[in-house]
Amino acid sequence: MESIGEKLRTAREAKKMSIRDVVKETNISPLYLEALEDEKFDKFPSETYLIGFLRSYAEFLRLDVESIIQSYKGYKIGESATPLEELTRPTKSSFMIAMSSFVAKYRNFLMIGGVVLGIVLIGWMISAIFKSNVDVSGGKDIKDEYSAKNKASDIENIRPLQLTNDSGIILVYKNEAVQFLVDNKEVVFLLKEIKGKSVIMEILPGKQNEKIDIEVPKTVKVSGCPREITFTLTGLTENRAKIMVNLGSKIASEADEKQEEAIQKREGDNTMVVAQNKNNLKIVFEAEFTQKSFVELYLDGNRKLRSFVPQGTKERWEATEYMQIKIGNAGGLKARINGKDYTFGGSGQVANKVITWKKDVNNPNLYHVVVKDW
Repeated sequence: MESIGEKLRTAREAKKMSIRDVVKETNISPLYLEALEDEKFDKFPSETYLIGFLRSYAEFLRLDVESIIQSYKGYKIGESATPLEELTRPTKSSFMIAMSSFVAKYRNFLMIGGVVLGIVLIGWMISAIFKSNVDVSGGKDIKDEYSAKNKASDIENIRPLQLTNDSGIILVYKNEAVQFLVDNKEVVFLLKEIKGKSVIMEILPGKQNEKIDIEVPKTVKVSGCPREITFTLTGLTENRAKIMVNLGSKIASEADEKQEEAIQKREGDNTMVVAQNKNNLKIVFEAEFTQKSFVELYLDGNRKLRSFVPQGTKERWEATEYMQIKIGNAGGLKARINGKDYTFGGSGQVANKVITWKKDVNNPNLYHVVVKDW
């Protein structure tokens, strides 16, 4: 008979799918898929995790799920069962006669011994099924969150969630867990409790508890996760909840934060800015007119001004992406952009300038203010 791993591998290959293809469809970590096919069951954080992923993988391959689960349980029991050669070794009739006589003579003692042995075997089986083979020596997998006294046995099932365009929605029962990937980082949340119009979720890695109120988005930062995650409770019944998952912006690394802090220390000069999103940038143009000048100004493509500006006028303009400015008397304008002084030309000269942002070549989150001819 085919083993559990052979059944899974054969079914996957029949679909002409690689492990990578299955990861894309199910969001199950390739580490766990390979462990199931190679029958390396000690790779899983606990028995509950193993059975949950085995069930999900079998469902995806359209196999008989209950048959697969029973095969696994039989495998566990069979680890201590009598070797096959012992069971199939031929016996002689004289031996059978002697054994029958022995059993008849010591029947009572054998029954007592059998009961004791049965109790010992049942205790061993229960211990084997519920024991968590958790590696707490180090590493980066979620199973490192647990120890021998973890609460993983509270999880009744683990379901994968496929995020499309950084968003997904799923129905979750109490004590059911959901697993999904955030930029190849595995995240799991467990629906622990339903209270009125809110739920309590435990999020891994980090094992943090969060209360989510219905129709109120909750944004959290998960330990080691590269992006923020927003959970929204969109529906609720007595024993299950509908939860939407949305991935947010990338979380700045410690190096980015230090770089931003160093830039901000440059007194009065904000022409270099660290930002995760270009929409968070701002160009601030402070103008002081020492002479009468004609000005035509566009902010993010919208015309703001087209007229003569008298001497002594001070203005402050803001834009997100870019500014376009035409000055009829460049020498009559003192310009300060994001805290840095600029000169556009001499008295009587006409200047056409575009002020915008440019990404740094070495750091995609670092932007420079650029002033160039229009």
